[in-house]
Amino acid sequence: MGVEADYILGKLRTIETLPTFPGIVGEVINVIEDPMSSATDLAKSMDPSMAGEVLRIANTAYFGTGNFRNITSIEHAIAIVGFQHLSHIILQMPFVSMIKGDTGFDRAQFVAHSITCGNLAKAISSCISTTNPNEIYISGLMHDVGSIILYRYFHDEWERINSVIAESGVNRTEAEVRVLSVDHGVIGGMLLQLWNIPKMISDPVMYHHNPDGAGENRKPAIVVSLGNKFAKNVDLRDNFFSFDEFLNKYRDFGVIAQDLDIDLKPSEQLRFFERAFTFLKDTKGFLEGVLEERHD
Repeated sequence: MGVEADYILGKLRTIETLPTFPGIVGEVINVIEDPMSSATDLAKSMDPSMAGEVLRIANTAYFGTGNFRNITSIEHAIAIVGFQHLSHIILQMPFVSMIKGDTGFDRAQFVAHSITCGNLAKAISSCISTTNPNEIYISGLMHDVGSIILYRYFHDEWERINSVIAESGVNRTEAEVRVLSVDHGVIGGMLLQLWNIPKMISDPVMYHHNPDGAGENRKPAIVVSLGNKFAKNVDLRDNFFSFDEFLNKYRDFGVIAQDLDIDLKPSEQLRFFERAFTFLKDTKGFLEGVLEERHD
């Protein structure tokens, strides 16, 4: 990457907005992977802003609290929000806070896609034996953080990327490569590496558009790439009432998986679809319940 790499690294090293984030990620990884851990253990990683966000979400209608009671205790809020949703908040909020109140970046779409990708990647990982579902979930949830970094800290390049898209009709990833020689995945991965996040987390983020570049972490990168592709095809406006309808609508997933060198047996595909269906129903309800009630 030559000069471009030095330029990008120089910019990334100036990011001081999230000084506690590397420690938070490490704590989240440890807690998620410990079967004896609870949501209360995970909450010990939260800063005051995160605690406030948990309280806000606990008081939304999605959790059945909005109309008849006010949750004021963080411990009570943690119990209501739960382990999985709490990890969404802790891992994403520091990045999403960078663009709070900024109408130039579609925050709702970013959050929805990231959570969907994380959950789908975890569902895929749980069906094969070569990846860690918890690490894959974190990588999937964070796979697009480079997009926020580009928007927030590479303003001139962001504008040039938009111009390339408008003039050439290429997708955003290709436009990023034309302008910066790398895409948002590499940007996000480089930042995580600067923060000493383990490579089994940062490599799938860095290479989710190019899994072959991930070396020993190629398989996790493939899983995150597959979760990303499937997440882009999923329509969260679906009702998810019928598993059979869901299976019929997305049965081409197996072909996409084969294209990415993941050959799922019929029983593994069925198990994936069952878990994906459950994850997506939950994701849909959570996102509808908390995003529509957000007030910035």
